[in-house]
Amino acid sequence: MAGALRAFGRNDLRGIGREPLMFGLLLAPAGWIALVRFGTPAAGDLLADRYGVDLTRYHPLILTAFLLLTSPIVVGALVSFLVLDERDAGTLTALRVSPVPLRSFVVYRAGLALVLTAVYTVVTIGASGLFPAQRWPELVAIGLATGPSGLLVILVLLAFAGNKVEGLAVVRALGILVAGLPLIPYFLDSAWQWWFGLIPTFWPAKAFWLVCAGGTWWPVALVGVLHNLALAYPLYRRFARRV
Repeated sequence: MAGALRAFGRNDLRGIGREPLMFGLLLAPAGWIALVRFGTPAAGDLLADRYGVDLTRYHPLILTAFLLLTSPIVVGALVSFLVLDERDAGTLTALRVSPVPLRSFVVYRAGLALVLTAVYTVVTIGASGLFPAQRWPELVAIGLATGPSGLLVILVLLAFAGNKVEGLAVVRALGILVAGLPLIPYFLDSAWQWWFGLIPTFWPAKAFWLVCAGGTWWPVALVGVLHNLALAYPLYRRFARRV
């Protein structure tokens, strides 16, 4: 098992190095960090001087839109494109008759999605300069709670995309659903906001807002993890049938 995981990892590094698209995805968050870290204070000063608007109250929303909700999209696209390449190359078919069980491949990909999404979330928000350093334990917990969303994005892409061209189309559609609609509840105080819980990424976003507000966040994060995992199982079954 350990040897198989190392082999998968080496293969992924080679695949990312060969593909400019995937290498660009890997580095894309660096641009968003710079935009948030340097652009937000400048925009805040401008709005305060001209219109008397305090942008600091919207920092949680900015961090969510540019960093937290983009992490599952980036990781989902990156990992799923690797899998689509392997499917086109016949690697997944070969695994069925090799000593390495397909289960090892699935465990590796799932673990990679969870870890990378958590790392991207924590590192990008932490590097933004807009999140208090003393709240790092909560940020790590939010990163872990966001991890299953990255896994879910991968499974959606693999379930409905047959190649990278179709995958790009699915990513664009998911961008609106996963990274756009969950921002609306930030402006809602009524119980209507919980209807957005049908969208998997609503839960880590809501938990993050509660962290920023000093509220009780962990039940929301826990519900989000369970909700994402419940949706992941039927998508995995669909992917397994397609393989």
